[in-house]
Amino acid sequence: MIKIKKSKDENNNQQLCTNACLPYVAGVTDKLKKTLSKRNIGVRFRTVKKIQQVLPSNQDPVPRLLTKGVYELKCTCGKSYIGQTGRSIQCRIKEYQRQTRLGNTDKSAIAEHVHTNENHKIDYEKIRVLDKTTRYYPRIIRESLEIMKNNNNFNREDGYRLSNTWRLAISRDR
Repeated sequence: MIKIKKSKDENNNQQLCTNACLPYVAGVTDKLKKTLSKRNIGVRFRTVKKIQQVLPSNQDPVPRLLTKGVYELKCTCGKSYIGQTGRSIQCRIKEYQRQTRLGNTDKSAIAEHVHTNENHKIDYEKIRVLDKTTRYYPRIIRESLEIMKNNNNFNREDGYRLSNTWRLAISRDR
């Protein structure tokens, strides 16, 4: 990254000083420093990894199903359901299982899909956590984006209403 700073010389005239901040790679950045110094560009080095990245975390990792977030459940037919929850994903999955077992098709798109299509089963063991997001708006936006990206789903709704600009951005990614 090259940063340009404005400074004043001894005659109080503004002049541009250019500095480059580069990750240090032995043998490579030394040669770059010589080349840039000839063009009056100052070079500073930074480490590639910070100490915090090298040391192990002092916190126990939270299992993915015990977090809030966006998830995907697959059916044996190949279609999937994408959802989000502010509670633990594991808790929400248990609710889906209960609603499917009791036949509450009005409360759950998963229960409706299983009960209206014979021989369809949801694979609750292979839950894919798409994002561990605790904040509400990022979570519902991520759910909507995932629903937009996955055309082969049986969600009842498209989620949070997003601008059509998102559709263009998603279609370019593919």
